Amino acid sequence: MSTVQPKPSMFSLISRNGTPGATTIRQAQSQSGVSNARYLNGTNRPCDNCTCSPGLLSRNSRRSSIYLRRISNTSASHHHHHSHRNLHSSSSNNSPSPAMPSSSAANSVQGSPRRRQQRARTASTSGAESLYTVDTSCDSDGHREINTSLRLEKLRLEMAKHELGVYIVPSEDAHQSEYTSPADERRAFISGFSGSAGVAVITRDVTCMNQTPEGLAALSTDGRYFTQASNELDFNWTLLRQGVVGDLTWQQFAIENAIQMSLDSGDVVKIGVDPTLFTFEQIKSLERQIENNLQKAQNSKGQVKLIAVKENLIDAIWNLFEEAPQREYKPVMKLDIKYTGEETNSKLKRLQAQYFDKFGSNTLILNALDEIAWVLNLRGDDIEYNPLFYSYLIIEDGKKLTLYTDAHERFDTLKDYLTEINCTLKNYNDIWSDIRRVASSLHAQNKELLLTEEASWKMVNGIIAKNYQIVSSPIRDLKEVKNEVELEGQKLAQVKDGLALIQYFSWMEDQLVNESELITEYEAGEKLLEFRSKLDNFKGLSFETISSTGSNAAIIHYAPKPTLSAVINPNKIYLCDSGSQFLDGTTDTTRTLHFGTPTQEEIDNYTLVLKGHVALATLKFPEGCSGFQIDAIARQFLWTAGLDYAHGTGHGVDTYGPVHSMGVGIGFRDYCKKFEIKPGHLISNEPGYYKPDCYGIRIESMIFAKVVDGVEFNGKKWLEFETVTRVPFCKKLINVSLLSEVEKKWINGYHKLIWETYSDKLDKKSVAYNWLKKETSAL
Repeated sequence: MSTVQPKPSMFSLISRNGTPGATTIRQAQSQSGVSNARYLNGTNRPCDNCTCSPGLLSRNSRRSSIYLRRISNTSASHHHHHSHRNLHSSSSNNSPSPAMPSSSAANSVQGSPRRRQQRARTASTSGAESLYTVDTSCDSDGHREINTSLRLEKLRLEMAKHELGVYIVPSEDAHQSEYTSPADERRAFISGFSGSAGVAVITRDVTCMNQTPEGLAALSTDGRYFTQASNELDFNWTLLRQGVVGDLTWQQFAIENAIQMSLDSGDVVKIGVDPTLFTFEQIKSLERQIENNLQKAQNSKGQVKLIAVKENLIDAIWNLFEEAPQREYKPVMKLDIKYTGEETNSKLKRLQAQYFDKFGSNTLILNALDEIAWVLNLRGDDIEYNPLFYSYLIIEDGKKLTLYTDAHERFDTLKDYLTEINCTLKNYNDIWSDIRRVASSLHAQNKELLLTEEASWKMVNGIIAKNYQIVSSPIRDLKEVKNEVELEGQKLAQVKDGLALIQYFSWMEDQLVNESELITEYEAGEKLLEFRSKLDNFKGLSFETISSTGSNAAIIHYAPKPTLSAVINPNKIYLCDSGSQFLDGTTDTTRTLHFGTPTQEEIDNYTLVLKGHVALATLKFPEGCSGFQIDAIARQFLWTAGLDYAHGTGHGVDTYGPVHSMGVGIGFRDYCKKFEIKPGHLISNEPGYYKPDCYGIRIESMIFAKVVDGVEFNGKKWLEFETVTRVPFCKKLINVSLLSEVEKKWINGYHKLIWETYSDKLDKKSVAYNWLKKETSAL
């Protein structure tokens, strides 16, 4: 199917009652006999609070979850009350040991902040189409999806005002954050795809003379989200699978469609972007691709121009469909030296000595939130799961700090500290005028302003004299190497989190097998949160818990919803990927379990994944290696069987910061090639295998790199990994005959360490104690 279509035909949908479905505002008006405003406001729709998408509602991949929810609903009258009581009660046998005191009561945790916000918005936006709500009135199953036709139509009308042929909507916010607040989830709003990574490209046919604009829409994402995107995107969208042969990149889709429209119209076709959401490096790359494609185009007559659009076009239409979320400014705290191991002034001195002298400038602008938080030893809560706060930071003369952020009252208790580190507060948007001021001052001194590769296009455009230098962020390099205090904190965090996971998995097996309870994926995730909430210094989850049964486990970043969640089937694989934020550190652990009798295929494939996990955990390698070079170590056994996984093998993790830190990684992405692995790097080890519509397997532990004592070759030191996660593997999924003696020895040693860590912290009569004893016994 061609993805370049200058004059796309409009879709004519047939609804369940046989009435043609509305794909435009004009069609909706003619069918319902009401005004555009009333339709947009949610009145006179075929069902309450949404526009249904038949293309999504009929998908087979949704039926299993809906069927299992019917079972749960059918059982509710005689069973759910008992199940709910067990889910939310705490047994003394499962309570944490005195060595790990509770910081908050379990019953004070009512789900994640985002889930609470979603429930609140469901109540407050009744009658308005919303991406964030699930309305059980949509059909007999309570299932709801977004029909994006009206959203795309309104966006194309905005594009027409700016004479755009193409508009690009990324996932990231102005700080290039992977995880964003609801106010920055513009791509999710326009596409209906809720994954954390992806780019939406919307075209407007410039030759179309109809009152209703026409065009195409495509969503590009990586292998983690292929299945999820296929489920969430409606009939308006084409899925562009990154890295799949034959699929266009989002850049190719945008450029080829723009060139075709230019050839058809004979006019310049503009590609528009919000300049705060794209880095200057991304823009330069896109401009090069436009030039290269124009040279290859028919007779080179196409004319395409990339332009910055000051007004974000998604923001311009958001309130037509639902109340647009606003940024929330939460409290900010200083992270104590006992957790950071280094004060801000010391970090600035290292920055000067190791980088500023080399760059020939000591004035640097930072816009990555994790880097700002690390430099200042401050943490916030503006983005769910990430202890960060919205801000920019300018470091002048290597020591003068200016922090650009809003809601200054949240810094009232930090005034003395800010004075101590020579930091001045200014309003968030003052950064734009100050960029010009600082750059102009440096220009007069014949000096350059340092920008990182995360600097936005708007930042660069503000430097009139163009006296800037774009560098690989020195802050990222510094913070990625954990000091001894940070590493000890991370180890403690992993041990604490391991206790909660052991209690959780043992509770799951007992409830599903011995008590025959019906537990949904979402309820299970809430129970895990209850266990974690009792741990010392627990500050919340590090990402939305992936609690998935059966075929849902094959969706790599699946996350269950309160009203759309499958009942966990003990006779199928269960995958749980979850993590915590502690003042001591950040955790990320995945374990795949089976509570019944697994198939031989499941056992063998789990063992292949485990062999790769062990191979990476035991690897010794020379310094200077990148994560790209060692990625195949974890894939080798799957490759031998003709299998693979469509995600990286490992990512960096911050200390009480984002769970995905992009300064180091193991995989095939560019950043994994760019950064070598150094002693002190904390990385995940997470090979996997996913069989669509059947099951998924992933085993993830945290490892850190350290020097191998006494080993050196050609002047190079050798490195190895230490595994710090403390959660056993699933014994019934291990085919011991596929393991080498070395692998069995390592697994037995790892399980022995786990047993020694927790056995005296658990009541010997408890479910958790007996489960742990079983799972850590020698192979």
